[in-house]
Amino acid sequence: MDLEHDLSRLLGESVDGLASPIGAIVAEAGAQGRRLRRRRRLWTLGATVVVVAALATTGAVVMPRPVSSPAVTGTSPAATATSAEPSPATVPVTAEAMLQILAGLLPPGGKLSKFRAGPFEATRDVATAFSVEYDDGRGAAHILVVVSPPDPKAMSWNCDQLDLTDYGTRPEGAEPAGCTSTADAAGTVVSAVTGVGPDGGYYFRKVRLERADGTSVDLVVSNGPAPSEEHPFGLADRPAPPLTAAAWQAVVRDPAWQNEVPATTAEAGAALAATLR
Repeated sequence: MDLEHDLSRLLGESVDGLASPIGAIVAEAGAQGRRLRRRRRLWTLGATVVVVAALATTGAVVMPRPVSSPAVTGTSPAATATSAEPSPATVPVTAEAMLQILAGLLPPGGKLSKFRAGPFEATRDVATAFSVEYDDGRGAAHILVVVSPPDPKAMSWNCDQLDLTDYGTRPEGAEPAGCTSTADAAGTVVSAVTGVGPDGGYYFRKVRLERADGTSVDLVVSNGPAPSEEHPFGLADRPAPPLTAAAWQAVVRDPAWQNEVPATTAEAGAALAATLR
């Protein structure tokens, strides 16, 4: 069995919404003793797959507290007519713009660091992706976000397709593996998967939004920083990933995730990313 080839293939399938039995793959990898021979490859656990990553950046920034919008005091019809402005210009979404969107949706007080823009190996060529490290004060956690435009060839999946057998030892306080998927009247499907991982307690939570038009948003967050040369299969530095599955579902449901975003969002994201590289 060519494990490396299969991992790459499974990653591509996951980004397009397909599920794969990573538990069996990890178990086989352990049985064949191939882990030590791949110590120099940087694998990040994604939704039932391993994502290649090589994060070597050091910047960090504390998340600002969101500023409330000013109260609307009302204006006269004449004033409204004369002050009307055209819609803001939009640009194709960038990894930096996505970073800005995520930063605005996270709770205040956390710290972002180690931003890296995609594309990543085996993600769709047309997808836009980035990874970043987030620390809410309880330990660093690696986050991967992918926004994909509609793909008529994409195949849907459901929780029944997942093998969530735990082949590693979860740390005390870890969440159990599981999967839920719900759809609303508009045809939007939101899935939440708490996946399995190899020995060492490193695992992930994934939430996926599939809009009726085919656009998808995938967010994967782990219970530790990204894998490194010293810890090629991840290092769990907290029992569970930050926030809750419901909180991350609210993040991916936000309408700001689009394939076209305001130019101001892209500009602000570029400035933020420059502090995190």
